[in-house]
Amino acid sequence: MSLRPFRFRRAVLSFSCGAALSASLMLTACGGGGDSSVGSNLLGGTLSGLTANGLVLANGNDTLSVAAGATSFTFDEGIGSSYAVTVQTQPDGQTCQVSHGSGSASSGDVTSVSVSCRGYRVYVANTLSNSLAQFAVGSDGSLSALSPATVSVPYLPSALVVNSDGSRAWLDYRDDETVSVLDIDSGGALSVSSLSSQAATFGYALALSPDASHLYAVNYGGASVSQFSLASSGQPTALSPSSVSTGLAPYAMAITADGAYAYVANASDDTVSLYAVGSTGKLSALSKATVSVASYGSKPQGLAVAPGGGWLYVTLAGSAKVLSYRIDSSTGLLTYSSSQTTGTTPRAIALSSDGTRAYVANAGSATVSQFLVSGGTLTPMATRTVATGTTPSGVALSPDGRYAYVSNAGDGTVSQFAVGSGGMLSALSTATVSSGGQSPTSLVVR
Repeated sequence: MSLRPFRFRRAVLSFSCGAALSASLMLTACGGGGDSSVGSNLLGGTLSGLTANGLVLANGNDTLSVAAGATSFTFDEGIGSSYAVTVQTQPDGQTCQVSHGSGSASSGDVTSVSVSCRGYRVYVANTLSNSLAQFAVGSDGSLSALSPATVSVPYLPSALVVNSDGSRAWLDYRDDETVSVLDIDSGGALSVSSLSSQAATFGYALALSPDASHLYAVNYGGASVSQFSLASSGQPTALSPSSVSTGLAPYAMAITADGAYAYVANASDDTVSLYAVGSTGKLSALSKATVSVASYGSKPQGLAVAPGGGWLYVTLAGSAKVLSYRIDSSTGLLTYSSSQTTGTTPRAIALSSDGTRAYVANAGSATVSQFLVSGGTLTPMATRTVATGTTPSGVALSPDGRYAYVSNAGDGTVSQFAVGSGGMLSALSTATVSSGGQSPTSLVVR
């Protein structure tokens, strides 16, 4: 009987591997659906475009750290009858996608898995131009338009979400009950895959479960959240019930990193709705279904959950404030903690991936407020605000935390910033770029 050659743990063909990083950026569940049994068949494939360290692949409980420059990989453990390779941790400054990542290993070794890596991309919804803009992020953080620079969509685009490996996006609209599924190719370019007319009414927000198995559409005009399961193709299928009630004019939604709880900001009745997320993705109101913010201000329009859990942040567009709430990990209920002042009409909030910094887009004062975060409490940085374009409506950070981008609905631009070592933003040499359309709102970096 012939024997396979001995392999060192975490070997990468022709390359030594970097040390495995923690899963702080993990957005795809470890486990990935691979066969938990160990067999005699080898599992591997090819890599392209990997220029940075930090990539960790997973097949079930077996993980593999891959070094910058590698062009092939092989997991150290043999596999049983099936496999499902996922990206557990993205490399520094890049996004990697897996193709041909799952299947049967019954016929022998598997060498057909393909992993392609690229730099970050920024996607912007141009609401009044029926288009999505798409940009490449340069080595200095500056944006350059892809080709084509914009992708046409059938209605007024509102909210955009992208999955963890940057292979698919979902879009809702302000003037139609449609949710679009968009494919993203290995170079980061968008294309409309399908339309699914299942949302209850037009909306301003979408939320994706951490494992990208469920999608939630916030229905501004219907005081509800539509809930969907997602097929492998990304196509949404309505759950039963197809929606759950919210307060009036729901404007934003956030889900905890463990996927256990969800929150919706209701702009017209000054409340936040609280939900448990069941094992099938269904939302159910908590024992205390809503929390009122009326004692502190009005018009909650932005939400963010601390990446490490435990805290929810709420912007009050009518009162120039951002509130901090403690999340009870066992019940999901909220307890008010503190507030900070912002610029006027704070509309959106983004947190750094480590949860130590927060940035608020102030639509009324054309600024971004910047805060340090410690123990859930926000503390203004030495420079409290930085200038943006007109009517900033969305803010997002690159996954590595080095750059920040703001969509300016009033002048059709995107502001671009470097994030300093202390978290303070500084405008790049070219402070803004055109969004390629009118009224840019939602934006995503992946």
